[in-house]
Amino acid sequence: MTRYVSITLRQSVAERAEWICEYCRIPQAAAIAKHHIEHIIPLKHGGQTSEENLALACPFCNEQKGSDVGSFDFETDGALTRFFNPRKDVWVKHFRLSESGKIKSLTAEARVTTKILRINDAERIEERKELMEVGIYE
Repeated sequence: MTRYVSITLRQSVAERAEWICEYCRIPQAAAIAKHHIEHIIPLKHGGQTSEENLALACPFCNEQKGSDVGSFDFETDGALTRFFNPRKDVWVKHFRLSESGKIKSLTAEARVTTKILRINDAERIEERKELMEVGIYE
């Protein structure tokens, strides 16, 4: 198990994501800090440093996610639910962006991801709204 992600692999992951956070969809070009290459399934849970297990994440999403892989969804009787997986799931089937900048969760996976990654914190909504107004976030 290696943590090292080669420059070539980092570039490939970022290009595949079109330089957009695969969780909250904030573009790298609009971020203050550089986006991270993150392990969808962390190494401590048996994840590999491979293209299939890596995603591009803004620093905020990545730091909130940490080594978590899911959480409890209290809309489905508190069931332990995995996070949205950018390699297996389609963003628009799990989330919907509102005109106000809030990201609506359409599934249990989206609900736990939104909650733990704090995707709809007031500051994050305001940032998305401002970026939407200038045509940088869609």
